[in-house]
Amino acid sequence: MAQPPIHFVISAPRSGSTWLTKSLNQHPDIFATEQRLFGDFVDVWSDRHGGQSVKITQDAYIRNLAGFYFFDELKLEKRDFMLELQDFLIEQMTQFALQKTGKKLVVDKITPYSGTADRVIRKIRQRLPGSKIIQLVRDGRDVATSGTFDWLQLNAAGTERHAFFVERVAGMKLTRFFDDAAIQQWATDWRDVAQVFDREGPDLVTRYESMKADQQDELQNIFRLLAVPTSSAIAQKCVASTTFRQSTGRDAGEERPLEKARKGIVGDWKNYFTRRDGQLFQQIAGDQLCALGYVQDESWVDLLPEQLALS
Repeated sequence: MAQPPIHFVISAPRSGSTWLTKSLNQHPDIFATEQRLFGDFVDVWSDRHGGQSVKITQDAYIRNLAGFYFFDELKLEKRDFMLELQDFLIEQMTQFALQKTGKKLVVDKITPYSGTADRVIRKIRQRLPGSKIIQLVRDGRDVATSGTFDWLQLNAAGTERHAFFVERVAGMKLTRFFDDAAIQQWATDWRDVAQVFDREGPDLVTRYESMKADQQDELQNIFRLLAVPTSSAIAQKCVASTTFRQSTGRDAGEERPLEKARKGIVGDWKNYFTRRDGQLFQQIAGDQLCALGYVQDESWVDLLPEQLALS
């Protein structure tokens, strides 16, 4: 059976993958979505509306299904059942999407759950060797800032940032936005997604910062990789349909701390990192910051303030 026409965008969360996915969807040949195929992860998370949602990958669903499915009646061993079922589901899901949209290929965005990035890449390389992998990169310090804001209403009770941005305590000055746990979580998750490509690079690297500077050029690079039309008219439509103003009704830089699309700019981390935060991030992910060209060495930490003075 021929491999289905599916390709992947891999990034850490809060790196612009939703923005890129929406942009790609404006191309007449591309259906971009999020399917959460790989990573063998399942958990129940609270959401920002006070409810709960199950976070589960197809890997994990199939593994759990195999616990009670009568696969021996199919003359299959458990491992073969799991592999064949996943191949079948990916094929059917891809064809379903293409039939419904009339498009030619699927681009699946994956922001790997914590600790699963290596498995995600290995499964793609093993099961879908003809798929192109696009690595979407954003400065890990901006990722940490955006992610910590995104979780303000979920797990930040008792922190300075919650009191300042959510409770809006009168007369309060914010001296530190992060706490150690937030830096450690976001730096580790960002590092893990970045370093998974150390052994075998992606087919293309796209940067959030480059998209902000020239989104049309970055999109045309992706179109060339995927062998779809690259005309300026198509790229311009993709850009015009997914500007920050188009998506939010406000200009990039106009901050709404509690909204999903908060600010949409490059380098905002500088407003929220203290020296303690920089030291922790450098210890965990400094090598990746250097390898990706975001810093030259660890001297950036020395330029950070001991405390913030936000009021």
